[in-house]
Order: sequence, then C-alpha cells, then structure tokens
Amino acid sequence: MKKILVAYLTWKNSINSPNTLKKYTGSVEIYCDLVFGKKPDELTRDDFENLRYSDTINKFVKPLRDKDIKDSTIKSHLIAMRSYLNIIRKEKIFPGLNMSSISNDVFKVQSLGMNNVEHYEPISLTDLNEIEEWLKSKNYFNTKVDNAGEKYAMLIDFMYKTGIRVTATFNITWSDFTLMNSPYGGDWAQLEVLDKGSKLNTKYLTRAYYDKLHRIFYRNNKDEKLFDELSQHSLRSFFKQFSEKKGRHLVIHSLKAGTATTLYAQTKDILLVRDFCDHESVSTTENYIHQQEDPNHMGTAILTENFDADKIDNLSKEQLLMIIHSQPEIENTIMRTGSKFHLTF
Repeated sequence: MKKILVAYLTWKNSINSPNTLKKYTGSVEIYCDLVFGKKPDELTRDDFENLRYSDTINKFVKPLRDKDIKDSTIKSHLIAMRSYLNIIRKEKIFPGLNMSSISNDVFKVQSLGMNNVEHYEPISLTDLNEIEEWLKSKNYFNTKVDNAGEKYAMLIDFMYKTGIRVTATFNITWSDFTLMNSPYGGDWAQLEVLDKGSKLNTKYLTRAYYDKLHRIFYRNNKDEKLFDELSQHSLRSFFKQFSEKKGRHLVIHSLKAGTATTLYAQTKDILLVRDFCDHESVSTTENYIHQQEDPNHMGTAILTENFDADKIDNLSKEQLLMIIHSQPEIENTIMRTGSKFHLTF
C-alpha cells in the first residue's frame, strides 16, 4: 500500500466525529481536485514541492468565491487541508519536505473572513416574481436555447421552492423523480438528489409543478439532466445584471436565504425550515433567516399595535381581494389555511 494512502486513511481514522469526518473529507477532496486535479490519496512529493500560495488563491479561493461560496466555508476547507498535512508530516511521508511551512504559507489566507453570512440580500416571493418576469422579457442574443427566458425563470423558481444548491440542481436527471400517490392524500413527484456533502435529500413536488417542469424541459430522455440546456455561468451573469438594475446585492445563494426567510415568516416553524434547508443544526438555519428591515415586522411594532380585528367584517370583497393579492406571502397563507379547513377553491 502506498505511503500517502496510509497517511490518508490514518488521517480519516483520527477524526472521531462522523459529522466532522464527512465535512473534512469533502473539503480535502474539493481542494485536491481543483488545485492538483487528483484525489487526496494520489498526491506526490512533486505536488507539494511545486505548490504555491498563488495556487490556493487562483485555483481555489477565487473559483469558489465566483460561485458565491462564503469565505467562512472556504476557510473551513483550508483548515481541513492543514489537518491532512499535519498527518502527512507526522507520518514522514515526504522526508526533508517542510510540511509545516507549506501548511502555514499556502493554506492560511488572511483575507478570508468568517462573519460574512449576510453579505448578500435574501430574495422574497415578490422579488422572485419580478426576476422571473425580467428573465422572460429580456433578449437572449447568444444562445441556441429555445424559450430561454421561460426556462431560466423556471430554473430559479425551482431552486427557490426546493432549496437545492445550484451545483446539485444542474445534476438532477428525470430518473431522479418517482411519481407517487401519498396515503395522506395528493399526487406527488418524489425527488431524491445528492446535495452538499454527498447527502441524499428528498423533496416532494406537487404533480402539477412536476408536470410544468416536464412540459418545459423534457426532451424524451429520462436519463438526461433537467437543466442540461442552461448554463450556470449565464445564470450568475443574469443575477449580476438584475442586481445592478435594482441597485441591490443579489446572488444565486440569495434564493435559499430568501426561501428560508419566507418559509419561516409563513410558518414560524424553525424545525420545518431546518429540514427544508437540509441543515443538521438549527443554528445553521438561523443564519439563513434574515431579519426583516421593515418596521412593521419588528417585534415592538407588532406588540404595540392595537388593531380592531372586527373591522375586517366591514371590508368589501374587492378590498379583501386587493389586500390578499398585494403580497404573495398572504396569498400562500390563505391557500394553506383554506386547505386545512378543506375549503374548495
């Protein structure tokens, strides 16, 4: 057995927590793939002798930042690499090579911040509707994709409503869906997708929503990827264009932050939001739920308001409908509550 493989197995066995092991191995695999083009147990002496700080910045940090990966996540990846190098040093895999110096000089990037969770704005349902309409109406000069506007609008709608990260979204195939009838009621499309950390996540889409996806994207090949015609690079470019148009800082990850914020605002169920986001910890979910800046939604404002709810009875049907349709969140609350009372819409 090669010495580097022994070191890799020793490093993995030295990590007690299954959760930490999962995160660290994923981090090391990402770095080795981007920088070396190899697996962690295939590295050679030459790889480390030729490794430079510029490789970490240009081949690792910048590409991940371009994908809207948080600095705190990138820094965690580099900490995992330093942990791996420490075992290589202890095992004396490459005698005479100063692994401690490499660890300190190559894998420490001082410009990476840890408190950057809110460096982007969340997208509300109103924002989602606006960007979808913008995508449908914009001109697509350099694309061979038919109905590109409708397809990109459906792509971000799907990401918002499933909470699936962009890389995993672009790897979904039609064969990942299973059509089913639930014993609790309803026809569903069960989607199983490998997301962050190679974790298998299950999402349930209504049959009507799946049928819409099928109508827009299906090309008679069940093994084809849903969004194979579309481009991640173009999607990021569209977010940048829309952000500049609105004077805001919206990125792809704004979708998940926005949907977590919206879902919590509608349900006040932090565990439901945690499960939706596929987080292992509620504290992670809390970082995704952005505080509303509107004073009308602040705690003191809500508690000091003294509405006379009986006055609702005096509103006309037209006035009520105007209020309901003024915000997608209110519409969704009405529909969900009505379904609980088995109302027919």
